[in-house]
Amino acid sequence: MKVEVKSTRFLFLYRSFLFNGVFFYTNDKDLDTVAKALNIKNKKQRIEYVYDEGVKYINKYYSNDLCRFENGQCIAQRRDGVGHTNGCCRHCPIVTDRGCPSSNLSCKLIYCKTALGNVKLLRLRDIPILKCFSITKRMILKASFYYTKEEILKDLNYGILYSSLRMLCNELKIDFSKL
Repeated sequence: MKVEVKSTRFLFLYRSFLFNGVFFYTNDKDLDTVAKALNIKNKKQRIEYVYDEGVKYINKYYSNDLCRFENGQCIAQRRDGVGHTNGCCRHCPIVTDRGCPSSNLSCKLIYCKTALGNVKLLRLRDIPILKCFSITKRMILKASFYYTKEEILKDLNYGILYSSLRMLCNELKIDFSKL
């Protein structure tokens, strides 16, 4: 059975057992990735695909380097004459001198006013592929700053309770893996 995807408004239905043998397709180029995500029946593979496509969408939207890094300093740090490096990312525990080793979707959505200039700020709800995620998964994405892609994917797979507990342990400096 084939079902055409015309809108991303009512995507919660596709997770029903009624749609197990259903193949989604679309003629709309913007919704092509959404239809492909809906056709992936393995939950972990679908979550990783949606996450990766969301990162690609953000990179395409902000095609140039908005922070305009030079010698490790962003445009705001050079303007203000601050001695810090790595811009806003200097607070992140996983950042290196060469930038971020992770493709964190949450961090890619945060920019200061100086960096944005006249560019419209992109939000989670503006990314069509992320409509494949439930509201709780989108909440996890909103709160997953300064984590690696693998940690975020684990949170998305296990759910909000696991994610909240891990984030709380992180804030309290407790090693979650030993619990």
